[in-house]
Amino acid sequence: MKSKQLIKKLKKHGVEIIKGRGKGGHQLAEYNGKQTTIPIYGDMDLGPQFIKMLCKQLGINPNDIL
Repeated sequence: MKSKQLIKKLKKHGVEIIKGRGKGGHQLAEYNGKQTTIPIYGDMDLGPQFIKMLCKQLGINPNDIL
């Protein structure tokens, strides 16, 4: 899954993406007081294990996103 696809799915789930926060090719995601950074690497795919880790950090069920 591409970063932009992941961000679109996270937004549908209620995650707030804070632009302008994060360094370089990263954006900050916040959900229910929990935060994590999402890498934005253009056309590079993010692996399912990495997406599961991001969901765990935000407290979201990965099956809702994948």
